[in-house]
Amino acid sequence: MSTVPHVSRHVRRSVLLAALLGAGLGGVLLRPAAEAGGKDAEPVTCVTLAKTWDEAVAEARMLSVPIVVHSHGFYCGPCWGMHSSVMCNDKYIGFADDNTVEVISLSRLDEGIEKDDRRAATYEAKAGGETVKYMVEFPGMTTDQMLALNRSKAASYNNTGGVPYTCVVDPFTLEEIKNWPGGGHSAKSLIEEIGEIGETLRKEHPVGLKRKDLRKYEEAEADANAEAKDGDYTKALKELEKGTKKASEWPEELQARVAAARTGIIDQATKCVDDVEALIGTDAKEARKQIGRLKSKIKGTGLEDRLAALDAQVREALAAK
Repeated sequence: MSTVPHVSRHVRRSVLLAALLGAGLGGVLLRPAAEAGGKDAEPVTCVTLAKTWDEAVAEARMLSVPIVVHSHGFYCGPCWGMHSSVMCNDKYIGFADDNTVEVISLSRLDEGIEKDDRRAATYEAKAGGETVKYMVEFPGMTTDQMLALNRSKAASYNNTGGVPYTCVVDPFTLEEIKNWPGGGHSAKSLIEEIGEIGETLRKEHPVGLKRKDLRKYEEAEADANAEAKDGDYTKALKELEKGTKKASEWPEELQARVAAARTGIIDQATKCVDDVEALIGTDAKEARKQIGRLKSKIKGTGLEDRLAALDAQVREALAAK
């Protein structure tokens, strides 16, 4: 069982606010169980959260924006109040979309899951062609990802022993720049202060990448992976190219990711050709059939000449019979 962080004395004034939010006066988190759970559960509107600490650092460096770490407790009323008033605030969501990478470190979630708490409810969504269960209160995050983040470096920044706790981290040094212990801070004040920190960070680490460009690439990468999974490596490479027209201007980290994605597609195509070659000695007819299928699906991979040579080889093998 997780250690229970105490709630700082100066945040107890927030308990009443959390209770009011739970009663429906502006809050979206502390709602009736009938709305939060079950097959018809709908995700709340919330900031986009990084799925892992390493991904948060990598993305923040590529965009040259600060990391905002929200340290909350599952059984902390003021934390849910801060979640509602900040992380689910429309203005903060809009600000974060362009200016931060958001991370959550939520303690005692394991207890909430074990007790089937309504705030640990999940909903189903499609991701990478598969059905995934995400948390209703933290859309796009699985419970495993949430639990792992609470064991990651993200959890180490709060050394106060209390929650809620918000801090801004420099992604290049991983040093804490600013913190707000105890809660009670507004979305407006965070936007102002984090905005100033972000401006300084971008002056020190200027980049030409915008989040919209990163998302466009991520969508292209996902589409490319889906095509490769279906065995069409030509389409996979074309999908990848759609999102990489400005790649020469991108940070080295993202250029390396693009190169790795392309290599991964070609590796899959190579294995497919390897399998066909191995098939020639045992079932030449099936090998020829597979070669015919692959001809239009490996264009652009650099494997065209090899496949043509295998085609000639299998034709000779069939003619000799």
